Amino acid sequence: MTLEDRVKVGRVERVDRFHAAELGCNPSLLVAPGVYVIPSERRTRPGWGGYTIPMLGLATPSGGVVSVRPDLLERTRGQLSLLNTGRPIGVAEFARLQQVSRAAIPYAYSLSGFVLYTDAEHFVPRESRARPIERNDVRGADLRRRFDGEIFAIWGMRGEIAAWSAIKLKSDDVWEIAVVTEAAYRGQGLAQETVSAATAHILEQGRVALYVHDRNNHASAKVCRSLGYVEYAEEYFSEY
Repeated sequence: MTLEDRVKVGRVERVDRFHAAELGCNPSLLVAPGVYVIPSERRTRPGWGGYTIPMLGLATPSGGVVSVRPDLLERTRGQLSLLNTGRPIGVAEFARLQQVSRAAIPYAYSLSGFVLYTDAEHFVPRESRARPIERNDVRGADLRRRFDGEIFAIWGMRGEIAAWSAIKLKSDDVWEIAVVTEAAYRGQGLAQETVSAATAHILEQGRVALYVHDRNNHASAKVCRSLGYVEYAEEYFSEY
């Protein structure tokens, strides 16, 4: 399957609406041919979790949309001006975006990777031992400071958290998942169990589940794809 076939931007209404809002663009740009670099004041303000995202780029079927902090507009356009090839932006373009963001905000975290989603049609649940961490459980206090949705965990032999999957309430319609398995417990399928439980919860609430992973994180990709997550697009962002 080609990259163009895998990119589903413009074909998944609820996920499209979410990304158009995140990019600060008209939804029509998600299906327009070409690469669009747009300035957005949204890139100057803290968003979910207090993080500021000065640059956010999303592949589209025949190009892409890159939303940038206004002062990065000309530099970003300059980097992408010769790369409009009529195909989805990807590794080469994201590398150039990273050059701009690292020069402007060297302390920012950046990620180049894939956006996956699932809904009731695609989800393939697995049997899971994961349970929500109770609000008064002190073992989840640190995670509670970092995530605003439910956190599903599997416990170790000594009562410690062995693996967890936490939910980010990114919008009224789209909730995103994060997952971690502690080193001593890897290779046992715990990540799949926690993600399955978190995803089931998201879908029960009538939301769409989203997952974003670095392109080199093959283990993470395998977990989500095994549960029916479907590739939506490639993405680049920097945040601090």
